[in-house]
Amino acid sequence: MKEVAFDEQEPTTEWAENFHVWFFRGKILLKKYWWIFLPTLSLGLGYQAYEENQREPRYVSQGKMIVDSQVSLPRKDIIQDTLIHFWGTQSELMRSPIVQNRARERVAALRPELKPIPVQLGVGQQPDTAIFILRAEGGEPIYTQAFLDACMDSYINYKKETRTNTSDKVLLQINEKLMVLEDEIDQQETALVEFQKVNNLVFVKGQGVSAGSNLVKLTADMADLRTKYRMLETLSLDQYLNRGIGSEDETAGGDLVSRNVQELSPEYRAQKVRYDQLVAERDEFSIYMKPRHPKIMSLNREIERTNNYLKIYQRQGLEKLESQKRVLKIQIENLATLISEVELTALDYSRRQAEYERLESQLQRSRNLYDNLLETIQNLDLNENFSQETIAVFEHAGPANTIPVQIGRNFAQGGVAGMALGFGLIFLLGILDSRIISGEDLTRRFELPIMGIIPYQKQSKKSRMELLKPKDTRYLFAEACRTLRSSILFMDKEGVQPTSFVVTSAVPSEGKSTISSNLAITLALTSSKTILVDADLRRGALHKQFGLSKTKGLSEIILEDLPLADSIQKTGIENLDFISTGEYPERPGELLLSERMSQICNELHERYEYVIFDSAPILATEDTPSFATRVDGVLFTVRSGYTQARQVRSSHERLMQRGVRVCGFILNFVDIKGSDYYYYNKYQNYYYVEEGGQTPIQKV
Repeated sequence: MKEVAFDEQEPTTEWAENFHVWFFRGKILLKKYWWIFLPTLSLGLGYQAYEENQREPRYVSQGKMIVDSQVSLPRKDIIQDTLIHFWGTQSELMRSPIVQNRARERVAALRPELKPIPVQLGVGQQPDTAIFILRAEGGEPIYTQAFLDACMDSYINYKKETRTNTSDKVLLQINEKLMVLEDEIDQQETALVEFQKVNNLVFVKGQGVSAGSNLVKLTADMADLRTKYRMLETLSLDQYLNRGIGSEDETAGGDLVSRNVQELSPEYRAQKVRYDQLVAERDEFSIYMKPRHPKIMSLNREIERTNNYLKIYQRQGLEKLESQKRVLKIQIENLATLISEVELTALDYSRRQAEYERLESQLQRSRNLYDNLLETIQNLDLNENFSQETIAVFEHAGPANTIPVQIGRNFAQGGVAGMALGFGLIFLLGILDSRIISGEDLTRRFELPIMGIIPYQKQSKKSRMELLKPKDTRYLFAEACRTLRSSILFMDKEGVQPTSFVVTSAVPSEGKSTISSNLAITLALTSSKTILVDADLRRGALHKQFGLSKTKGLSEIILEDLPLADSIQKTGIENLDFISTGEYPERPGELLLSERMSQICNELHERYEYVIFDSAPILATEDTPSFATRVDGVLFTVRSGYTQARQVRSSHERLMQRGVRVCGFILNFVDIKGSDYYYYNKYQNYYYVEEGGQTPIQKV
């Protein structure tokens, strides 16, 4: 199986989850506001019924126009209808206000007895044909038929007028252009004649060719002189003097060097040969003669004399070499000046010849354009003698027939409109509705964590919800309560572990009492000594859920200073005790803020590992925000699909103003088909306890 990277799956998963959240919210809105569809649907159907009752008879007449054949003249510049977007252009023109206004005027002139009425005109194309279908719909049959006929005639007349006006306009523009061209041609011919008077074209062409040939020869000579000069620059003095008559030299310019050194070269070479011989002879005698021998001394004198001759020849050769370089340099400079003069002369001849060709080309272009415009005028005159209408009437307007009333379709449209209005109102209510639906709503609106998400459990309106049992078969509900317990047990592992909590809510009927009872039960099942205190001194009724007595409760402990042990009741659940509210006092808020209440809290902390207080809703009374300062933290219960975000925000602000620590939210009454139980719902019955057994069995 092909593995998919996590980064590739994440966008798709996030999109699916968001879609599920919005789908769930929409389902809740539809469930609550389904009745809106009844008035909107009735309104849509009633409006459609009223329209049908008030509707006057409508008549429709139909005609056809065809794209006619056209004479093809042998010119490409005939004014024709553009073929780009042909059908759309012609349809819009047939429906245009200009054509319809002309049609009304035409009907008024030809049929003055007919009373004008509004007529709707539609244009379509018959499939696989070159035919337009025109459809006129009105409230009077005769006028509707006459109007459609007038529309087709007005369209054809408008096209003729447009084409005629266009042809006249083009003809006028061409004539104006011809007059301008005539003046231009006269001016160009005059300029050409004047140029020929001043310049002899035959002489200019001949001199241009001669100057070009001369420039080529001079350029070649310049290249030869520069080659000779570069060769002399590279020769050494010894190489220069050794080049004489009869020497082989394949280098360009070698003959020049030979001619210039032919006087020095033989003597220099002869002395060079004699010098080498004398040196060789002295070396030979030196083998068996002493340096002071007369023969050796005579050879030394002869060698020195010959060397002096060589130096004289070298000095003379160097002077001749420098002289040759100077002569070549002067020749190069003179030749460069001459080439510049010849170039200017050649360029002048070329410029005058090019100017003549330019004037001649301009004159030829103007004459060609003039001839083309004359030919266009002739073709326009010829074009006017032919009918150039591309569209003609194929079928005149037929008798107007009554449009049958489609009651079923009209009422269906009314029903669809009513449903759309209903969905729109529900969508608007959904935007205005700020109820907390899911955990995502809470985390997006508030920074507090979610301690637990408790699923909704069905129950009858008269009976109370059953508390958790050690082997409860409500698996999903039980696991959610255990998750809430785990959130409390592992809270602030590095700091001080909170052990006393107030469970409250923003408004009544959010299930805080059930949450506090089941939380206390789950804590007790971990072998932690726990006590549940009903601190709602106005409407507390936790004793009914446990089937215990209400007397000698919290109010009696505070007012009558009863010992705490006399008011603690056993719940029948191991490690869980309970204190009821007692009789409802007159001033419950003052009792919860009394010094005696502070002593009770301290004593409960000493006796029990966990203390859970069930208190009144925050927005209903002032009891809870003030009393919550005496405990370690507050667990804020929010009912899904019931509590408004503004109520939660207001309650949270009250707690923050008094410095109360809010540990987090408990989202209650959550639909298991919603986004928060998107995955849990699939596995809610994966494990179950077999009846009469003790071991969880995997359900297949």
